[in-house]
Amino acid sequence: MKIAELSIKNPVGLTLLVLTLILLGLVAIPGIPISFWPEFVAPSLIVIAPYPGVAPAEIEELIAKPLEEELSTIDGMDEIETTCIEGVCRVITRFGWGVDFAQAKLDVQDRTNRASARLPREALTPTVLQVQDFLPPGIELGFASEKKGLNEIRDYVEKKLKNRFLRLENVANVQIFSGNEQQVVVSVNPDLLAGYGLTLAQLNTTLMTENMNIPAGKMTTEYRNYFLRTIGKFEQLEDIKNIIVGNLQGAPIYLKDVAEVVFKDKENESIIRLNGKPLVGLAIREKSGGNTVAMVAEVREELKAIEKFLPDDIKITVIRDQATFIENSIQNVLQNAAIGAMLAGVILLIFLGDIKNTLIIALSIPISIVGTFLLIDAFGLSINTISLGGLALGVGMIVDSSIVVLENIFRNLQMKKDANRLQTVVQATQEVGLAVSASNLTSIVVFLPLAFLVGLFAVLLGELALTVVFSLSISVVVALTVVPTLSFRLMQTDGKSNFLIRTWQKIFDFITLAYQHSLKWALRHRFLSLLLVTLLLVASIGILGPKLDIEFLPSINEGEFRIELVMAESTQLEVTDKICRDIEVELKSHPEIAQVYTVVGVLSARGELKPNTATITIGLKPEFLSQLDQVMDSIRSRWSSLPGTRVVVRQTDATEGIQRAPINVRIAGDDLEMLATFGEKALKIVENHPHAVNVISSLQEGLYEFGIQVDRLKASDLGLSLNQIASTIRIANAGLAVTRLSAFGDEFDITLEVDKEKIKSVDKLLNLPLKTMKGEIVPLRAVAKISLGRGPSEIKRLDQQRLVEINADVAGASQRQVVAEIQKAARQLQLPPNYYLSFGGSSKSIQNSFISLLLALGIAIFLVYVVMGAQFNSFVHPFTIAFTIPLALIGVVFGLYLFGAAISINALLGLIMLVGIVVNNGILLIDYIIQLRESGLNKTEAILLGGTTRLRPVLITALTTIFGMLPIAFSFGEGGEALKPLGAVVVGGLLTSTFLTLIVIPVVYSILDRNKRKIIE
Repeated sequence: MKIAELSIKNPVGLTLLVLTLILLGLVAIPGIPISFWPEFVAPSLIVIAPYPGVAPAEIEELIAKPLEEELSTIDGMDEIETTCIEGVCRVITRFGWGVDFAQAKLDVQDRTNRASARLPREALTPTVLQVQDFLPPGIELGFASEKKGLNEIRDYVEKKLKNRFLRLENVANVQIFSGNEQQVVVSVNPDLLAGYGLTLAQLNTTLMTENMNIPAGKMTTEYRNYFLRTIGKFEQLEDIKNIIVGNLQGAPIYLKDVAEVVFKDKENESIIRLNGKPLVGLAIREKSGGNTVAMVAEVREELKAIEKFLPDDIKITVIRDQATFIENSIQNVLQNAAIGAMLAGVILLIFLGDIKNTLIIALSIPISIVGTFLLIDAFGLSINTISLGGLALGVGMIVDSSIVVLENIFRNLQMKKDANRLQTVVQATQEVGLAVSASNLTSIVVFLPLAFLVGLFAVLLGELALTVVFSLSISVVVALTVVPTLSFRLMQTDGKSNFLIRTWQKIFDFITLAYQHSLKWALRHRFLSLLLVTLLLVASIGILGPKLDIEFLPSINEGEFRIELVMAESTQLEVTDKICRDIEVELKSHPEIAQVYTVVGVLSARGELKPNTATITIGLKPEFLSQLDQVMDSIRSRWSSLPGTRVVVRQTDATEGIQRAPINVRIAGDDLEMLATFGEKALKIVENHPHAVNVISSLQEGLYEFGIQVDRLKASDLGLSLNQIASTIRIANAGLAVTRLSAFGDEFDITLEVDKEKIKSVDKLLNLPLKTMKGEIVPLRAVAKISLGRGPSEIKRLDQQRLVEINADVAGASQRQVVAEIQKAARQLQLPPNYYLSFGGSSKSIQNSFISLLLALGIAIFLVYVVMGAQFNSFVHPFTIAFTIPLALIGVVFGLYLFGAAISINALLGLIMLVGIVVNNGILLIDYIIQLRESGLNKTEAILLGGTTRLRPVLITALTTIFGMLPIAFSFGEGGEALKPLGAVVVGGLLTSTFLTLIVIPVVYSILDRNKRKIIE
């Protein structure tokens, strides 16, 4: 029994099946994860190896090279990029997309552990992080009080709240900024130390060995056992002050005799302000590959519980919340899809002329969409802008199958008014069933391979492809079961028409007549028609194509941008903060600005502390979102030339972490001076381009440094080792957390340092006491001398070779054009032998990505040809229908230009989609012409009748998809830019391909069919 007949005869069973599908889909929706982009793990790992207080040159030699030697042996690695700055080495290991990332992470951790054995003992243990760990936190909280100081607030947050957030399921990391921890400082007077014949090394050893409780076994008496323990741990400051560090002529020397022991705040490492008011910040991150929205929801629920016991004077402010933007963006996509569905409904009502007939189609949309959500949940996918973009596209495509079936049923019922209604509906469904199934299958074979790509494309395209496949598969079943059943019971063919319907019918009759005349003319002038279309294609690509920009992913306007400040390496936190305060005062004069959030002393989103850096994040008022670029340009022109400071003004973007700066010029070589020379030339090339902004060079002003040169011969004679001397200098200058004091229910670092007033000059530093092998005290100057020099502030390396790198963004011009001009100018640099110029950044990513996607497009076209060839049992007819694809290219270029969208991954994705969509109309047309030929009509009669008959369903299916995608193409609302290129491509491509298909495909069929018959004869 035919599926349509079975459905019509069993309406109760069909209704229950549909209700079950809807119920299960609605139940599944709340459990589907929500994100902006599909969840992914970038195939890059970052090794952070801190060595506090050490210059970049030593970091390179002692840290970077051992790490690189180990990491470079890992299979599947594309490149190793290393940055050496003061106190830390950062090694980025990049793998190819599609690599076994879990194994890669194990390999990197293993090699890092091996390299750790070769690092200096004073260096801290390296940590391996993922790229996601450096993206902005999902939510940032601020704590402020009018009664308590920042230190007291920080202490409360640290002890009472931090662990509550860490216990949440989706939270990976919680970091506190601003406010200071307390410590015990042992500030040594070097003159008194030398006078008593003591050294810093002795104090260090004594503090470590005296602060402990030592188990002494067990004592057994007649009745019970007693454990013995020697009590020595410090419990108060007096315990520390009164430890004996030596003796002088039999008299004990106490620590308090040579040092001051006090509670003291640790040095301020970061400062946070919100709209000028200081507060304590809490950055909360989700787990790698985790769900931002779910994590933020957990945090907000926890905040409700915290507010019940929070002191009245402490106020919590949500500074930044990534989930809000994500949720608004998702809601916006759904809203645009709903608007598109309504517009499609209006088109249906106009064409069908009856509310009941329109209702039949309208019911197929929620059934297919809810069923799609059920499959999304079953396959472990997420709700995001990309998958919802597929669903929005599906709204137009879902109704295509139902429209073709319904229109054919409507036409047959009108023609066969006296025939059996059941048989007429079943036969009408069967008549187009094969064409409907084949047209959907062509779309499915285009999308399905995208779901099995690897790497970035698997992330960005896989979920969308599966979403479209799910919705199309369900829509075919709905079209062949639900639509015939509802048509059998609800469809009216003789309803009363009103004035609007009669007017539209006259308009459509005129369109039909005009189409018939156009088709007849084209058939009489076949080669001229094809020539005109070819010229139109060449003109559109040749004239509009060069005007289109190229970008990796669309830039997303979150209504937020930031000012990043990097001052000279030796700049103190207070100086950096002073500059930030001046900028904040200036920002208050901008009426567009709603919020200013300043973080001073934090290098990156991960929370690396650097006193010479700051980030000011600026949020615009909702009504000024469209003026984001103008506000940024105004602030950039005002502050970009700040003396001695690198200022970058850039938009906060949801695509951060996926793409890099568009302009990236690299020069590799060995000699730092030579690299600096050519790096300056490359930097000027980029800076002199009028549209290059946020220019950042890895060449920084060198750091002044005192080189302490130890006379090894003298030191050896005195029994002093280089390590002993270096440790003394390090403790004196940088301080050393030796042990901890447990008191007042808390623990405090005990830091040993030299009174800074006593070593303010180099001459005083040389007076530090050292103890020789004979027990004599000699000053540092006896074995060392100091010279002033200048070393690099940052050393970049790529694949174990030194590198100078210039990065920049593009503003006010085509990214493609600017990058090409800069690369052309850079290639004119005359580099010496063994020095190499290369280009990276997003331009390289674009090139690699587009090659892969164009390959996917070629595969999609081939698969469509295979399906059509199998359907028509012909090599020629699929080739005829394939002419719809270049016809769509005319509209693709025009659509991108009209809607102001750039060529991007999303645009190419739309082009791949079009391959599956535009051939559908060709299939409907050719399939019906072949049926007419088989019924006895000659070729011209079959073409004219087939074109005229299929004009109505072709226009309906095309216009519903076009109007369904129009809101996406206009990118209304937050996050709409993500899908704008896709919408522009689909709308433009369908618009031209639909109208040209109705003329060109019959012409091509006429030519190829004639040639085929001649060959047979």
